[in-house]
Amino acid sequence: MRRALHLQDDRLFDCYLAQRQGEVADPPTAEHLADCDSCAARYAELVLFMDGVRAEGDAEADAAFTPERLRAQQQQIARRMEAVGRPARVLSFPSRVVQSTIRASTLRSPRWTAAAAAAGLFLGIALGATYEWDSHPRPSAPAMTARAAAPKPDVAADEDFMSELELALDRPHTRELAAFDAFTPHFREIRGTR
Repeated sequence: MRRALHLQDDRLFDCYLAQRQGEVADPPTAEHLADCDSCAARYAELVLFMDGVRAEGDAEADAAFTPERLRAQQQQIARRMEAVGRPARVLSFPSRVVQSTIRASTLRSPRWTAAAAAAGLFLGIALGATYEWDSHPRPSAPAMTARAAAPKPDVAADEDFMSELELALDRPHTRELAAFDAFTPHFREIRGTR
C-alpha cells in the first residue's frame, strides 16, 4: 500500500476543526502529522492563521455589539417574553372605513370580473395565434403536395376525445375542490343570465 507523500489542505483543516471541537483527529492523519515535519509545519501555520482570524472576528463583534446594545436587546426580548402570556389584543377599525370597503367590494360584480378575464384570454389567444402565424415560413409547393398526400386525421376520433375532455374538465371530481367550484362563476352560467 502506497502512502500519500503529504496531507491535502482539506485534511489539515478537518484536523483543525476536530481539535477546536475537542475531538481526536483520525488516526492516519495524526500519525502522518507526527511523522512528517513539512505537514506539521503547514498545520502549525494553519492553526496560527485560523486562531488569528477568530481573534479578529471576536474583536470586531465586541466592537459592534457593545454592552449597552446587548443590554437593550436583552430588555426588548424580556418585554416580548412577558407579552407571551397575555391575551391577544383586538384592534378596532373605524366603522366608516369598513363600510366604504364593503360597499366598494359589492359594486364589483363577479360577472364583470369573469367577462374581463374571458376577454383577456381571448385577446391573448388571438395575439398568440397571429404571432405564431407570422413567425412560421410559408411552405413551398413540394411541401404542400407532401402534406396533401399525408393521411388525414380521424375527425370523429378527435371529436370524441374533445367531448370526453370537456366532460372531464367540466367540474372537479374531488370532494375537496367541489366547494371551491360551487363559489366560482362559470362561463356557461354567466352566458345563461344574459
